[in-house]
Amino acid sequence: MKKHLFSALIAFFFINTAKAQVGDYRIGITLGPTVSYNRSPSDGNSTSVEKDGSAVKFLLGAFVDVPFKENYYFHGGINYSTKVTKITVTDPAVMGGQAVSERYDHEYLQLPLLVKLYTNEVLLDTRLFFNFGVIPEIRLNTSAEDAGVRFISKFQSVDLAGNFGGGIERAIGVNTNVFAALNFNVGFLNQVSEQNPIYDDIKVKNNMFALELGIKF
Repeated sequence: MKKHLFSALIAFFFINTAKAQVGDYRIGITLGPTVSYNRSPSDGNSTSVEKDGSAVKFLLGAFVDVPFKENYYFHGGINYSTKVTKITVTDPAVMGGQAVSERYDHEYLQLPLLVKLYTNEVLLDTRLFFNFGVIPEIRLNTSAEDAGVRFISKFQSVDLAGNFGGGIERAIGVNTNVFAALNFNVGFLNQVSEQNPIYDDIKVKNNMFALELGIKF
């Protein structure tokens, strides 16, 4: 079902962006490495939950930039992104207080809804840009490193992240630009849906840095 949904959204996006080429709209593709990690807010529970490092993942997507004012654009698109949850849990009442670590790898479908602001040219055919907005996300799949007893038995199906970042864009042809951008995503929602009941409440929120390289037509 998720694969069919993903394919339908991809088709819908490209049909609409293809139509958009008749106007001032610009379409493009982006890809690049990401650094994924999580936050684990504590509410003073006896169960201590800490992040256990980060992991290098990747992002691949397509987008459309729609101008609504000089140097102002609406940026929408669809991304396939991989993320990781790495936590270490310690509870004095469980396993003698021994710290135990677990890792979960995720696949997400992202639907960025951003505002992009361009500067005037800083060099010949070169402009800086800044973007901010929100990114609704749909979790496609999760795999655990250990198939045994887990801290988290089920993750939420959706997430909502805030995004801000910026980059540099250069024209290499009449209708072709290349760009590089650095973006930071901060997740707003606790991703734990169901957990092992022997522990106090476990909370996990996603963060991600993305170095995006792309081309726009």
